[in-house]
Amino acid sequence: MFRIISPPSSLIFLIALLTGCASGTYSTGYDRPAVKPGWYVQIHHEYQIPNQFARVHFQNGKQVIEDNIDRFTPHCSILMQDIHEVGQSQQKVFPGRFYISKVIESNDYRFGRTYVASLNWEHDGPPSNVDYQLDMRLSSSEQTGVRSLICVKNINDYVAYNRRYPNLSEIKMALGDLIDIESSE
Repeated sequence: MFRIISPPSSLIFLIALLTGCASGTYSTGYDRPAVKPGWYVQIHHEYQIPNQFARVHFQNGKQVIEDNIDRFTPHCSILMQDIHEVGQSQQKVFPGRFYISKVIESNDYRFGRTYVASLNWEHDGPPSNVDYQLDMRLSSSEQTGVRSLICVKNINDYVAYNRRYPNLSEIKMALGDLIDIESSE
């Protein structure tokens, strides 16, 4: 049942594995992430965070309330460090430039299926109805209460599995002219 791999084959396999891991891409050719640490986010308008919440949402170039988000269309939100508490002053995000210090990719598998660090999908593809999230951690000495710009894309079919996380054009479509992402390159 077990097969012994000869040393030269083992070395070739190890080099191929390390090269694939270092490239930061899936075998499907999907380059990720769409945004890199060291880039900048420019917020052009002032936004009030709803009472007892910690974020404001954007979709199709407009600010939207959470209940009106079409979860099958890419959308983004600005997340604050803290949830607004009753009796506190209104939290606001002001126009300004933020440094992207870190980019985190995560996903939300639905219907009780969980796949962690696995390329072996059940049923010939990844599960349906998965939110793929790109969390851009923001840094600004003027606005320390702003934590992240988070963009989400839902994959609701097996055909689109090779385009998991939001790409830059989808992020720009969600944000419109309200917020810009600037490359440092």
